[in-house]
Amino acid sequence: MSIKSPEIENKRPATGTAEPHDGAPLLDIKPRIEKIDKLPPMPEMTQKIIRLSADPNASIAALVKVVELDPSLAMQIMRYASSPFFGYQGKIDSVNTAIARVLGFSMVVNLALGVTAAKPFKIPRNVPLGLENFWRHAVFSAALVQALSGALNDELRPPAGLAYLSGLLHNFGHLLLGHLFKREFLILNKFVINEPGTPIVEIEKKIIGTDHGQIGAWLMQAWKLPEEVVIATREHHNVDYNGPHAVYPQLVMLADYLLKGHDIGDAPGTELPPMILDALELGEYQVTMLTNRVLEDCETLDRMAQQLAS
Repeated sequence: MSIKSPEIENKRPATGTAEPHDGAPLLDIKPRIEKIDKLPPMPEMTQKIIRLSADPNASIAALVKVVELDPSLAMQIMRYASSPFFGYQGKIDSVNTAIARVLGFSMVVNLALGVTAAKPFKIPRNVPLGLENFWRHAVFSAALVQALSGALNDELRPPAGLAYLSGLLHNFGHLLLGHLFKREFLILNKFVINEPGTPIVEIEKKIIGTDHGQIGAWLMQAWKLPEEVVIATREHHNVDYNGPHAVYPQLVMLADYLLKGHDIGDAPGTELPPMILDALELGEYQVTMLTNRVLEDCETLDRMAQQLAS
């Protein structure tokens, strides 16, 4: 039985782009996606994290026990808690300290969920959309989305952990594309190299007939990841989106534009969308200062990204 995905039909155009040409996409993979009858399985560790997050009686001790099953994940959590961004003056000598004294239960659940969900996908490393750039963009975006969300007023502000997870996984579609369609993924990367001034979504539509947001959201829905993260993934290039949970793609989009000014990520430009600033009730100077604050700790973020890509 084939799997049908409403999102893959891609009925909405990406903001700021038009159909690149009148003909069919060069490598139209939408029909092949819809015929896939076996999705990559959700990693066992991700399943453990989801079950823990759904347990209203789950304790920090239970979370520590799960995290410590994966030494790499434990290291990432301790490293992130040690970041100057959090200003903790003590020594982070255990996962328990990182969770109980710095990051909190919800934040670590979402960090762990994002890392474990993406970790099994192995794609080429040294291409524009490859593993190294994916994780660098993901880690920086997650940190910046978290910082931006903290600056929102109480009515708009989402939970910090879900904001972080949205930033971490919003380009998940590139991992799935590289995993399922290796040849097409490499061809897409060649076009990205040859058309450096063309928005990534426009290239994707021209070459593969859909975009990474649609592809990533498709798998996330199948895995039953949080709806907020699914929407952030699907809509983070759509400046006009104002449906449910719009604050998540708006934060991710703003972070992408801000990071593009530091040569990180795939935003179409560096000029911040006024509509998004207005929707989030943030000022350009304010978000620029927040970005600078996050990037002060770029060494820690780079180490995290390198570890995740290894």
